[in-house]
Amino acid sequence: MKKFILSIFVLIYSCVMIAQSDSLQAAPQNEKAKKEKKDRKRRDEFNVFAGLNVSEMSINSEQYQSVISPGFILGAAYKRGRFFYWEAGARYSNPVYNLNDLSKPSSPSNILDGAFSVRSVDVPITLGINVLSITSRIVGLRVFVSAVPTFALGVGNNDIDITMDNINSFMMFGQGGIGVDAAFLFLEAGLNYGFTDMFKNDIQSKPYQLFLTLGFRF
Repeated sequence: MKKFILSIFVLIYSCVMIAQSDSLQAAPQNEKAKKEKKDRKRRDEFNVFAGLNVSEMSINSEQYQSVISPGFILGAAYKRGRFFYWEAGARYSNPVYNLNDLSKPSSPSNILDGAFSVRSVDVPITLGINVLSITSRIVGLRVFVSAVPTFALGVGNNDIDITMDNINSFMMFGQGGIGVDAAFLFLEAGLNYGFTDMFKNDIQSKPYQLFLTLGFRF
């Protein structure tokens, strides 16, 4: 009888130990499954894009008047998130600004006499909301805001003698816009506004740009 009771005790003890061992082995697997599910929700993307911008300048001058002129953008960015997301990237920007000389008579021949481009590298840091995050792999609608530090690389040839010595090499822009995603394509449109002046010597000359870009997402 004692041997029988002892055998039952050993059997129960063995079952308990096996159950605990299975539980310890299952825990890492459950944690791994949770991590994989979280990673799927995170949604990483890499984007490349190109587009156009039209630029103008808020300038305080009695001689010159700023006129909208077209330029272009090329860039790439890394994006992470679904409903709320952040994005960091870099883009080569070539905005063109046009300053009409008011002292000259207006004519078609001098419309672009004051045009000059500013080659620069922008580093936009973006926060956004994907309104259609549930269907983001197929179609998405986004709104976003960005801080855009900008580093000037050079000034294009022009007829009004503007060079790198005349402009600030670092400027800060604020950006806002909307984006539409469709399969592997996306389209973005928005506004950049300069919080710092383009020209040195305390000349009021805050630049701003409307932009439209088309890109691929991976």
